[in-house]
Amino acid sequence: MLSAFIFLAGGAAGGLLLGMLGVGTALVAVPLLTLVLPWLGVPAPDAPLTALATSMAVVAVTSVSSVLSHHRLGNIDWRVFRTTVLASLLGVALGSAVATHLPGQALRAVVGAFLLYTAWRMLRAQPPKPGATSPTDVPPTAYRLGGALIGVAGSFIGAGGGVLMVPFLSGRGHPMTRAVATSTAIGLPVTVLGAILYTGLGLREGVHLPGQFGYLHLLAFLEISAASVLAAPFGARLASRVPAGLLKKGFAVVLVPLALKIALG
Repeated sequence: MLSAFIFLAGGAAGGLLLGMLGVGTALVAVPLLTLVLPWLGVPAPDAPLTALATSMAVVAVTSVSSVLSHHRLGNIDWRVFRTTVLASLLGVALGSAVATHLPGQALRAVVGAFLLYTAWRMLRAQPPKPGATSPTDVPPTAYRLGGALIGVAGSFIGAGGGVLMVPFLSGRGHPMTRAVATSTAIGLPVTVLGAILYTGLGLREGVHLPGQFGYLHLLAFLEISAASVLAAPFGARLASRVPAGLLKKGFAVVLVPLALKIALG
């Protein structure tokens, strides 16, 4: 009963953040799952990969609700989506393939440092000056390269890469609301593929734990997803109403604990 309450509360918080900031479900789900899954009988060595697989699946389901809401509000730049999504899919496939073979601490330290730098830049950001970067000035190759690298990074944190994609798009002249919405749309197929790959990895490794399908924990997935799907549209509507400067600063504040969590393991 306690685990169900924790999963429902965490899912609601994550869905609200995902809809509003383009990141949040994985921020909440991965540490939450890593902590709670051993209470449900998941062996400690299997908990991290189970958390990644389950988080990916939750973010995929939640993103459907968020993307539909953003699309109805006209927030998504579908041109950028079409340019970026294939590279992001290739990136998450590569990252998932090597996730269990790389020394994790060094990578976590680099990603955490980058997120802290990004938060600092967003907190001190000034209004754009005349002649600043416009989305139309960014070559397609930049979107593809950025999408691929963000896909790799997302596969290591159980997310669609929104924590990196949102500042990436914002830094290329996209208004914050459109950056959040477009990042969420790109993250949807990325997290679907990531969940499939991590689940398949568990099946290939012969993981047959009660209540799991490979590395996917079914009960946790259902409980977190249900709350996230209900909360995500409210977050998307808030994203369209909150001033862009405040939204950017809110995103930066969310980055700080995530950066510390990733850097410190």
